[in-house]
Amino acid sequence: MKYKLLALDIDGTVVKEHTNTPSPSVVKAIQQAKKKIYISLVSARARKEQKIIVDQLGLENSYHVLENGTKVINPEGKLEYNRHIPATEVQQILDTATGLFDEVGFCIDNRWMKEYANPEKEIVTTLSLISHSRKKADKIPYVLNKLSKKYSVTVGAHWDNPAWAVTLISHRNASKGAGLKYIQKKLGISREETIAVGDGASDVKTFEFAKLKIAMGNAEPELIRISDYIAPPVNEDGLIEIINKFILN
Repeated sequence: MKYKLLALDIDGTVVKEHTNTPSPSVVKAIQQAKKKIYISLVSARARKEQKIIVDQLGLENSYHVLENGTKVINPEGKLEYNRHIPATEVQQILDTATGLFDEVGFCIDNRWMKEYANPEKEIVTTLSLISHSRKKADKIPYVLNKLSKKYSVTVGAHWDNPAWAVTLISHRNASKGAGLKYIQKKLGISREETIAVGDGASDVKTFEFAKLKIAMGNAEPELIRISDYIAPPVNEDGLIEIINKFILN
């Protein structure tokens, strides 16, 4: 099988959490790989944060999924796909999930923020509810399911504290998988010709649209369970092994 599309998560896959600098070896490997395969970044990063990585990897001329699948940027850098949560629904979501989360984040105007001060002007693409216990977080999808409007909801591990959890809430038609599917349609590339690599719960949706599913060694258990291959962790530059084994061959 000749693969034509490599879909990469960023944090925990291309770079370590809370960093904006891929290792020189990873950059070199991606530069080699892009000569043989189309590469798209598929992440929860806001547009401005994702562009930092895109530029360092030299992937400016590709389609990319960002903000948890709510947006797709085309090779010209223009927004081609956009889904958001209406302001009236944002407050309803927060009220419905009251008591099940301890912190909240809003992806607004291409950046993540801790406050939502101007609902009339600020457009929310994704909500991030941080719960200080997984038990509380696991209840959020069920309470939200009682609402008349449905959403794309993913519960995963917190990036710093494994005892905490993060629930990402987006438009019902927005997910990393939906974004990847959009790119595949634009490029004329099938699921069977796609490799997806990730480490978090939100990457489960990405895996649905890939023939070869690869989890990093630092990935969450649910992603590892459905993967076809487990690569070394991000702190060992596991992406290099993936590129050498499945692309450069």
